[in-house]
Amino acid sequence: MIRSMSGYGRGVAEGEGLQISFELRSVNHRFFRLGLHLPAGLSFFETTARQLIADRVQRGKVDLTGTIRCPSSLPDVRINEELAASYAESLAALAGDLGIEPEIDLAMLADLPGVVSGQRTRPLDPHQDKARAKEALSDALNEFEAMRTAEGAHLADDMKQRFEVVTSMLRRIEELTADLPHRYRDLLLKRIENLMEDVSVELDPGRLAQEVAHFADRCDIAEELVRLRSHIHKAGSQLENGGPVGRPLEFLLQEMHREINTIGAKAKVAEIGDIVVDVKCELERIREQVQNVE
Repeated sequence: MIRSMSGYGRGVAEGEGLQISFELRSVNHRFFRLGLHLPAGLSFFETTARQLIADRVQRGKVDLTGTIRCPSSLPDVRINEELAASYAESLAALAGDLGIEPEIDLAMLADLPGVVSGQRTRPLDPHQDKARAKEALSDALNEFEAMRTAEGAHLADDMKQRFEVVTSMLRRIEELTADLPHRYRDLLLKRIENLMEDVSVELDPGRLAQEVAHFADRCDIAEELVRLRSHIHKAGSQLENGGPVGRPLEFLLQEMHREINTIGAKAKVAEIGDIVVDVKCELERIREQVQNVE
């Protein structure tokens, strides 16, 4: 199955008055990049988290955020009396220097940084709490993967439809090039007749046939059409087989652009030129979708 590089997932595990939760977010990136944002209490889980995510994500910029809560308990409030006394002394000294009355109360001191602190969670035990952390991360990964897979299916359907449009355009190009040598011969005859209206010179049919044959050889795009169809077939197989197909599809699209550019340069016909532009537009839309695929 095809997976998008964009996704979100959240997992929560609770037990023994402790709640561990993880959130996964990912966006497009050419390679795999992982950013971990874990509290100090989950530092023991960092290596395991990296391995679990790397086993299931091949490409994209992924951010993991972890939190620890103990919702059923009140915070363990701690007051730093020494820091509060230092604040009070410094404020009183400042008031004396400025010649104003100090108005220091308990509420003011309690609001100052570091005076009052609270801890809602017990310290985590790497042995006892690792399984709970893995459970939460696994749930987050499952939701994360489900979202990426669902979006990837939509991307794959859209690309398949666009490849079908390109294939129909190639059929039209092939129809237009079928009688291209005859059209060139008629055009060449008309030009020669206009030039020879006032000149009594006999036209050499062999020389005309040679010129038409040379033009037909220069404008032959059969090989380019075969290679382009082969690339489209290969891309379709990649979409059907699934897996991390982003980079192979990028390569195939580069080759498709190369072939259609050659077709546009060889087939010097206005109608074909217009179709070539349309094909390029469709390939560019497919390329934009591939940027979202893992």
